Amino acid sequence: GGRSRCRACIRGEVFGPVDLQSAAMGNQACCKSDVNETKGDLGAEALPILDGDIQTPDVSGGNTEEDRIYTVVLNKSGGGKLGLDVDYMAERNVLPIMTITGGLSAQWNTDNPGKQMSKGDSILDVNGMTGDVAVMLEKCKSEDVLTLKLCKAMNYDALVADLENLIKTKKCGPILIRLSWHDAGVFNGTNGCPNAAMRLSGGGENAFGANAGLPTVAVPLLKKISDKYCPSFISHADLWVLAANVAIRVMGGPEVPSRFGRLDASAHTEGVDSQEGRLPDGDKGVEHLRAIFHPKGFDDKAIVALSGAHTVGSCHLDRSGFDGPWTEDPQKFDNTYFKDMLNKTWTPETTSKGKPQTRNGKEMMMLSDLALLEDESFKTHARKYAEDQNAFHTDFVQAWVKLQELNCSELRDIL
Repeated sequence: GGRSRCRACIRGEVFGPVDLQSAAMGNQACCKSDVNETKGDLGAEALPILDGDIQTPDVSGGNTEEDRIYTVVLNKSGGGKLGLDVDYMAERNVLPIMTITGGLSAQWNTDNPGKQMSKGDSILDVNGMTGDVAVMLEKCKSEDVLTLKLCKAMNYDALVADLENLIKTKKCGPILIRLSWHDAGVFNGTNGCPNAAMRLSGGGENAFGANAGLPTVAVPLLKKISDKYCPSFISHADLWVLAANVAIRVMGGPEVPSRFGRLDASAHTEGVDSQEGRLPDGDKGVEHLRAIFHPKGFDDKAIVALSGAHTVGSCHLDRSGFDGPWTEDPQKFDNTYFKDMLNKTWTPETTSKGKPQTRNGKEMMMLSDLALLEDESFKTHARKYAEDQNAFHTDFVQAWVKLQELNCSELRDIL
């Protein structure tokens, strides 16, 4: 399927050129395995700052539908022009407002100061039609009386700002990176894809030991944002991708391009049934890493680059059984992980949960981390990244985007 995008000027009967062909997008084929396996090694987990029941910042436009949803009625029967420019793209479910140019829309804003339409608000519903923006646009053109339902501040910039505010306030960047990684990382070369199945209770990815803490901490952290934007503006799976990539940037890491069009699972059974052979164990070594990552299409360089995400976050006994941060500043996405791995002395220990790891002061490394020094191919890349942060960031972005897009097709550059 192709991608059509243009600006549509809704001024009575006058429209810009619009392609009304919607393209099928996303991860069309997903995701079943034959084994029901919910136990196993718990992955390392980054714990954000939490306040009781995971209180999170307000979102733009208001925290409740009552706050952010409003209705506008425009009557063209007297010959008035709408005076409204929207950003039409066939793959969207909403019509974001670009500008108010005059006409009936400007008059509405003058007459209704408490319900003014603004740039960045999005039209959700036109005379009872939702989801199909081509039909919504046609109704604006052909029907005289328009009842529009809109959401305040529903656009890409508002979404990114809401994510930045959450990440800076809650210091939750690491766990959002982990959420995206484990959603996409279930691909084993045959099946599995990023479809946010982990958010759905009842079994499957939601119950994986490797995902401990993600459904109970990461997903609730995003709840106010997902309640506003999902699924009308963005899928949960795409939101998890964007949240991770914003987090990487906020924590001082590289700009990561995000592409969109992943489809959400509607039941936990649409995810994979087993973590076996899909997600890495922290207490294993070189051959295990290759056995996990090579079927996904990653070479040794990519394995080392992706491991560098451990430069942020911490492990927690009550989640993974491992204990401690990898680096002195677990909120800074730099190359300290590789520097410390090579330059510090790591003393073996066993955590109170029985997990083997190594320690230097407050920081720790898992066996799967130090495995990067046990193999010459791995070690070459680890040494390079310790010496050259730009090289790490460049190779990380390449591998990370590939990870986030495993088993997806027809993704688009614009949300």
